[in-house]
Amino acid sequence: MSDRELEDATTAEVRVDSPTEPGPVRGSSPAPVEGGNPEAGSQALRELLERTRLQRLAELRESSPEPQPEDVAKAAAAKAAKPGRSSGRSKPRTDHRGASQRIAQKVARRTVGKLVSGTTENTQPVPIVTALKGTPYQAPVQAQEPSEDEARMILDLAADIAAMMMRAGAGTSDVEVSVIAACTACGLATVEVDLTSNTLVVHYSTSDGRLLTVMRVNRGESTHFAKLASVHKLVTDLVDGRLEFHEARSRLDAIRTQRRPFPEWFTVGAWGFMVGALVLLLGGGPIAVPLGIAMAIVVFQLGKLLGRTHLPAFFITALQAASATLIATIAGDVGIIDSPQYLVAAGIVLLLPTQSLYSAVQDALTNFPLTAAGRLVGVFMTLAGIVSGIALGIVCGQAIGLGHIEVLVPKTSPHVVTAILSMVAAAVVSMSGAVAMSARRRFILPAALVGLASHITMMSLTLLNIDNVLASLLAATVTGFLSRPLALRLGAPAIVLMIPGIYTLLQGLSIFTAVYQIASDSENVSFAVGLSSLFTAILANAALAVGAVLGSYLALPLKNLKSQNFKSQSSAEEKVEEVRSGETSTAVIDSVQPGGAKTQSSGPGGSGTQAGGPGGSGAATSGLGGSGAATSGLGGSGAADATETGPIQT
Repeated sequence: MSDRELEDATTAEVRVDSPTEPGPVRGSSPAPVEGGNPEAGSQALRELLERTRLQRLAELRESSPEPQPEDVAKAAAAKAAKPGRSSGRSKPRTDHRGASQRIAQKVARRTVGKLVSGTTENTQPVPIVTALKGTPYQAPVQAQEPSEDEARMILDLAADIAAMMMRAGAGTSDVEVSVIAACTACGLATVEVDLTSNTLVVHYSTSDGRLLTVMRVNRGESTHFAKLASVHKLVTDLVDGRLEFHEARSRLDAIRTQRRPFPEWFTVGAWGFMVGALVLLLGGGPIAVPLGIAMAIVVFQLGKLLGRTHLPAFFITALQAASATLIATIAGDVGIIDSPQYLVAAGIVLLLPTQSLYSAVQDALTNFPLTAAGRLVGVFMTLAGIVSGIALGIVCGQAIGLGHIEVLVPKTSPHVVTAILSMVAAAVVSMSGAVAMSARRRFILPAALVGLASHITMMSLTLLNIDNVLASLLAATVTGFLSRPLALRLGAPAIVLMIPGIYTLLQGLSIFTAVYQIASDSENVSFAVGLSSLFTAILANAALAVGAVLGSYLALPLKNLKSQNFKSQSSAEEKVEEVRSGETSTAVIDSVQPGGAKTQSSGPGGSGTQAGGPGGSGAATSGLGGSGAATSGLGGSGAADATETGPIQT
C-alpha cells in the first residue's frame, strides 16, 4: 500500500480482510469475536497504528537527554559492584513500548486529577457564618440543628429582630449580621438573608429538603436608639450562649413595647438646644441662641402638624426650610440679631437627613447597592426640599421687602475665649442629639466626648488651611474611630454615638450660602458659581458619611473593648464541656478572639463550643429548651410600635 493510501486510510472505506491467525496482532487490540467490529482487523489500520507508535517512540528518544560518558561509566561500575547477581536472575529490560505507556498513563492521571480537584476556592459555596467576621458576633455559639417547627420559630424571632432594628434606625449591614448571628446561634447554620431598604426575607432549608421562608416589611422609620441598644444586647447574649431561645423570645416581646427614655416635651427641647448650640458654634450672638431654640421648636411643631395631613416628605421639608429662612430674615431685618445666616444654617442642620445619608453611604460601601440606591433617592429628595424651601423663603422675603442678608462672613483670627465657647457648644450639640434620638442616659456623656473630639479635629484642620472636603473626611474618620469601641463597650451599635457626633461637623452654613447666591439677584455672583458652591457643600456632607464609615472599619482592632464579663464557668457549663469533649465535631469554624483565644463551633450532628477570653473560657451551648414548651409571640407580625415622629422625615 502506498503512502498516499495510508494517509487516506482513516477516512476512506477499506476492505476488511479476515485474520490469518487466530491470535491477536502485536501492537493492536485483541481480535474481535465473530460479528464484532469489522474494522478491527483491517491491515491498513494495523499498519497505521504501528506507524504512529514508531513516531511516538522517536519523539520520546529525541526529548530524552543523551547520557553522558561519565554517567554511563558510573552506571556500569555500580552494576558490576552489585554482589550475588547472576545474569540469569536479572530483571528483564522493559521495552520502549512499555515506557511510553507508563508515561502516557502518568500524564493522564495528572490531567484527570487537575480536572477533579483543580477548582479554585472562590467557586465553592461560602458559609453564611463568614459574614460575621469583623463584627461583634464573629464567634457565635452554635446549637444542634432544630426540628422543622423549632426552625420556623427561630426564623420568626430573627425576622422580628430585623424589623425592629430597621424601624429603630439601624443600618442594613447591622441588620443582616444580627439576623445571621441569631439564626446561627440557634442552629440554623445554612440560613440565607435577602434584605432591601424596607423588606426582609429569610430562607432556610431543613435537612430533609423542606424550604421555610419568613418575610417582614418595614413601612416607616422612627429613630429610637434605646430600643436599638436593647436589641443589640439581646443578640449579643444569644450569640454568647447566655440566653436560650424562649428567653430571647420573651425579651424581644418586652423590647417591642419599650418606652422612650425621655418624654416628648423633653425631646423637643433637646432639638431646640441642639439648634441653639449650633448657632453659638457657628458664631452667633447671645440673642441668637435663645432665638434659635425658639425657631427649632416652631419648625419641629410645624413638621409634626403637617405630618398629620399625610403630605409627602418633600413638601413638609420645603415648608420647614422656608419657615426657618423667613424667621431668620425677619429677625435680621428688625435688628434683633446681626447675623441671621447663622440662624438659618442651624435650622438647615436640623433638617438634614444625617442618619439616612450615613446609612446610604454605609450600604454602598458594604455591598448593598439596591438598598443604597433607595436610600440615596430619599436623601436627594430631602436635600431638594431643603434647597427649594430656602429659595422659597428668600424669594418671599424679597417680595415683602425684607433686607439683604450678608452671607459672606469675613474670617477672623482665633481667640481663646471663642475656642472654648465653641468646644462647649460642640459638646452640647452632641449631647442634645443623643437625647433627641432617644438614646439612654449612659450614652449622653460618651456622645459629648465624641462630638468634642470631632470638633477639635475639624478646627485644627481648618487652622492648617486644609481643604473643606478633606477636613470633613478626616474629622468624620475620628468620629467613627471613637464611636465604635465606645458603643460596643456600652452594649450598643456604633451608630448610637456616631450620628450625634457628626452633628457638630455638618455643613449647614455652606448650603445656605450657596442657595442664597443662586436665589438672590446679585451682580457679583453668577448662577454657575452658586451652583458650584452648592455642589461643594453637598460633597462635604457626603464626605462626613464616608469618613464615619472609614473610621468605624479602622477601629476593628479595638473590638477587645467590648464589654464582656469573663467569669469562671458554672457547674452546668462544666458538665456541657465534659459531654462535649467526648464528641466529634463536624464543620469546625475557627475564630481568633482578642487575647489569642480560639472558638470552635460545630455544625449539625455534633455540639462543641469553646469560647475563651483573657480571664477564662466559658460559653455554654444552648439549645431550644423543650419543643413542647409554650412560647409567646410565635410568628410575630413585626407590627410597628407607637412612637413619636421627629423633625426629620426619613
